[in-house]
Amino acid sequence: MLVPTKFTRLEESTIFKMKCILAEKRSGETVLEVFSRTNDQFYDASEFLHAMDILFVLDILDVQQNSGVVEYA
Repeated sequence: MLVPTKFTRLEESTIFKMKCILAEKRSGETVLEVFSRTNDQFYDASEFLHAMDILFVLDILDVQQNSGVVEYA
């Protein structure tokens, strides 16, 4: 996970990029749809997954295990 430092700009940090997941959230979308919607904001899929992990740990989103549908708090 990238955090802002004197070497990493805020806009390059994973914490800053989490906002693009939440900015245009839609009910009933799957993880793949979220990635497709935001893939131009992330360097690669692992950076996207880090952002999703942080949002999950913070209890901001949940992913249904059977369907992969993202539910936002």
